[in-house]
Amino acid sequence: MPVRSALAFAWLANLRAFCSSLAFCFALTCGAANSADSTTDAQPPISRDALRSGTDYISATLRAQQKDDDLNPGMLWVDQGRALFERDCAICHKTPRGLAAAHPKLAPDGAVITLERAINVCQTTRVNRSPYAIESQPLLALATFLSFSSRGMSQATPATVTQSTSWQRAQAEFTRIQGKLDFSCRSCHDKLYGKRIRTQTISQGHGVGFPAYRVEWQTLGSLNRRLRACYFGMETSVPVPTDPILAELELYLAWRAQGLPLEAPAVRR
Repeated sequence: MPVRSALAFAWLANLRAFCSSLAFCFALTCGAANSADSTTDAQPPISRDALRSGTDYISATLRAQQKDDDLNPGMLWVDQGRALFERDCAICHKTPRGLAAAHPKLAPDGAVITLERAINVCQTTRVNRSPYAIESQPLLALATFLSFSSRGMSQATPATVTQSTSWQRAQAEFTRIQGKLDFSCRSCHDKLYGKRIRTQTISQGHGVGFPAYRVEWQTLGSLNRRLRACYFGMETSVPVPTDPILAELELYLAWRAQGLPLEAPAVRR
């Protein structure tokens, strides 16, 4: 078996074992796994003083790598994105700072505009070019540069976002029991964060570090990709990258992380 195939097979086996262990832990900690898992409260489920970035749950080695821009591999995408911004965007946007912090946001029709979607809107309406493909190198580079330029800022998510259909759909999806393992996003990231399953520590599931370089991917990826990986880990149907529920979940996660500063490009396991 080729080395790459063997590594991929081993990773998949470890992921399935991790998820099975997680399901067992959830059943012990939170009661029957197939019970209702929903909330109608429009307050973030984790209090502001208890909010923790995913950086708090990684190893000291990865934290040091993330903090040092000379060692952080995500900075390669930052440099590429800076060149693209100066070529295509600077004529309209005098500074990149704050652009990422303004997303995701709601369009007048109620749809969610993620940072990546906003970049592609500019591509087609301002720069007069074709939109970038999802997870393509230039789209990741621009999104990473803009997120890096807003480091330390919090995403501007108004309280009224909870009245939108997009937010309500995302909350329902976040709390929905699904998959072969019978748990939800909330099962892990609201109830079990800080607990260890084998060698991994469960985080609160915030998206403030994305786009992020993940060691298991050996590359940088978007929050959209990370969300799809979560569906895969729960052994349930994985939405296609363009499914609106993924953008709506990004909006919900930004609301849920109110007060946490952006820290892209993060480094994750």
